[in-house]
Amino acid sequence: MLVAFENYIKKNKLFSKQDKLLLAVSGGEDSVCLFHLLVKNNYRFSVAHCNFQLRGKESKKDEEFVKTLAKNYHVPFFSIRFDTKKEARKLKAGAQETARKLRYDWFRELLEKYKFDKLITAHHQGDNSETMVINLLRSTGISGLHGIPVNQHQIARPLMFTNREKISRFIHKHRIAFRLDKSNLSDHYLRNAVRHHVMPALKKIEPDIDEVLSAVSGQVMEFEQLAYELIDKEWNNTVQVVERGFKLPFEALHNIRNMEAFLYYKLKDYGFNKTQVEMLSDIENAQVGKKIESPDWELTRERNGYALLKKEEIVAGQTEITSGTKSLDVNGLAIVFKKISPLKVDYKQSGTLFMDISANPFPLNIRPWKKGDRMQPLGMKGSKKISDILTDKKVEHSIRQQQLVIVDKEGNVLSLLPDMISETCKVDSETVKVLSIHIKTPLFAK
Repeated sequence: MLVAFENYIKKNKLFSKQDKLLLAVSGGEDSVCLFHLLVKNNYRFSVAHCNFQLRGKESKKDEEFVKTLAKNYHVPFFSIRFDTKKEARKLKAGAQETARKLRYDWFRELLEKYKFDKLITAHHQGDNSETMVINLLRSTGISGLHGIPVNQHQIARPLMFTNREKISRFIHKHRIAFRLDKSNLSDHYLRNAVRHHVMPALKKIEPDIDEVLSAVSGQVMEFEQLAYELIDKEWNNTVQVVERGFKLPFEALHNIRNMEAFLYYKLKDYGFNKTQVEMLSDIENAQVGKKIESPDWELTRERNGYALLKKEEIVAGQTEITSGTKSLDVNGLAIVFKKISPLKVDYKQSGTLFMDISANPFPLNIRPWKKGDRMQPLGMKGSKKISDILTDKKVEHSIRQQQLVIVDKEGNVLSLLPDMISETCKVDSETVKVLSIHIKTPLFAK
C-alpha cells in the first residue's frame, strides 16, 4: 500500500513533499488510513476535523479521537463545531447537503488563511463507484458518470487508486485504531443504501467492479473534456459578447444540430440546471421579456434571441436632488446638474436635457423606474406607461431594470433618462429658470 500510494501521487502529480497540505479527517477508517500513509511517507500536513453535532456524544468522541491522533504525531490540528440542524433549516436543505457545504466552506477558509497548497480528502474507488450509481439514479447525464475527480483545483484525492476492502485490510494489518460512525450502517441515506445493497450485488457479477467503474469514469472524463472544448469553440462562434455577458441570436442557435444539449452543457457554467434549460423552448415561444435566473445570471427572451447577462445590484431606493445638487452618480450613471438661464439653453448639446424649474419643484428624486410608472412624453396630450415607452425605444428587457427616472415630490415622472423630458416641465417662452441635466456616462453603454 505504501509504495502504491507514493507511485499514484507521483503519476498523477497530486502534490509533493514540499507542499503544505491540509488533510480532512473524520476519524473513520478511510481518513485515518490516509493520515498514516502521509505520516509514513513523510509528507508535511495539518489536520482539519468538523464536528457536525449530529450524533451527540459520539460526535464529541470523534473530535477527541482525531485531536489525540494529531497530537500523538505532532501534526497541527484544526477543528470546528457546526449547529448543522440549525443551518439546514436556514438553507432549507437536508443535513448531509448542509454538512457538505459547511465543511467545504470552512476548508476554503483554512486554505486561504494559512496558505495551504492542497486540501486532501480520503475518497477512494468505492466512493467513486457509489457516486456514479447515485448519479445514474438521479439522471445527472454524462457529466455525472465522470465520478469523483482525482485532482480538482485545490483538492487532491490520493486514495483513488484503491478501494474500501484494501483500506480495511491495511488498517487491521497495522492494528490502527479508528472511529466507527454508526450512522453509516443505516439505509436512511441513499449513499448507504447503494453501499449496502447495490454494490454487493454488482460485485457478485463483477468482483472488480470498483476498478471497472474507475476506468469508465476516467474515459468519460476524457470524453467530457474533448466535448467541452468543442462546445466552447461552438459557443465562441455563436454568441455576441456584450457588456455584462452575451447575446445568443436565434439565427445562430438554430444552426446547431442539438441546441438544447449545447445550451445545457454550456449554461451549467453559469449556474443553470437541466430543468431550466428545458424551459428554453417555451421561452422562445413566449413573449419578449420572459426570463429564467440562476444565482448570478439571468437569461432573457429578447426579440431575436436570448440575452445572458450577469446580474447587477440595482439600488432600489431613490436619491434626492436639491436646489444645490451639482452632481450625482446613480447606479453607474454620472449626472451633472446646473441651473441656467433660458437664453443659454442649447438643444444641440449632446447628452443634455433641459427642465423648467421656474416653480422651484425641489426636492426632486432620481430612482429606478417601477411597474405602473407613467409619463407624458414631450408633444403628447396624454400619459403613457414607461414600459410602453421602453418598448417603443426598443430597450431590451434584460437591461430595463437599470432605467432611471426623475420624479417630483408627488412621484410624477418628469424625465426618463437619458433623453426624455415630460411635457409638464418642458422649457417654453414662459420659463424663467432651467435645470440643465448633463449625462456624462451613457446609460445602457455597450
